[in-house]
Amino acid sequence: MSAAPEGPDASAVAGTPTSTDRRAAVAELEHRYPGLWRAGQLGHLGRLPVWPTGYDALSAELPGGGWPAAAVTELLLAQDGAGELRLLLPALRAIAATGRRVGFVNPPYLPNAPGLADSLPASQLFWVRPPVGATQAARRTDMLWAAEQMLRSQAFGAVLVWLTGARPEAMRRLQVLAHAGDTAVWVLRPRKALHESSPAVLRLSLSPLPGNVLSIAFHKRRGPVRDTPLLLPLTGMAHVPGRPAPAVSMPDVVIEKSLTHAADTLDRGASAAPVAGRAATELA
Repeated sequence: MSAAPEGPDASAVAGTPTSTDRRAAVAELEHRYPGLWRAGQLGHLGRLPVWPTGYDALSAELPGGGWPAAAVTELLLAQDGAGELRLLLPALRAIAATGRRVGFVNPPYLPNAPGLADSLPASQLFWVRPPVGATQAARRTDMLWAAEQMLRSQAFGAVLVWLTGARPEAMRRLQVLAHAGDTAVWVLRPRKALHESSPAVLRLSLSPLPGNVLSIAFHKRRGPVRDTPLLLPLTGMAHVPGRPAPAVSMPDVVIEKSLTHAADTLDRGASAAPVAGRAATELA
């Protein structure tokens, strides 16, 4: 009776794959199917490109090293105006540089047009708001409809939509349309929505801290679990008085041709809702 072969190739001779064989097999699968990822490492988001975050510490924590360019990212906010626009501004700047439009749908407060003007051309910025007197249900329906029309047009490279509530099927439609139109979509919702399921490929919660710092918790990403939030210092935006711009009326929504009024990103002291009996051009 002969003894089993010994040495470094013994397992291969016996028919058992070696660690080298296993690594080669995994590498081949990753090459063939780029969407595959291992739980212990950040994924590559398949062949989908990413937009730069402008923050090295954040990029190091995101699959592919940036914001997904043709998918939905969900940002769960501890409060409105937590610093979400300052966080996203580098990506929006890169998207606008390609000539595509940027849309804000239903922001809770007036965006800072002068603060954004140095980075984003006013002609490429569109702000959509619900009509005067709309109920909460009608507001949600109208704003989802507006976001979907933006995505179907494929003229927008980025769409930010603030939603207080959304059914899973509505989120799935946004995901499908974002992929079809190669559009980066950020859905901003209250943090209480964390208990709901979401088709978003990336899900983060944002909380402002003293010292112009944003606490970012990672709830869903293609990669390992991060137990502690990322504390990210944000770059500032100038607070400069602004002037209103003409608006275009539509049956279900009002679309501002450019962003209006002054605020530090989203001004928590200035509502974005229309005022009954006043024209859109008077809202600043």
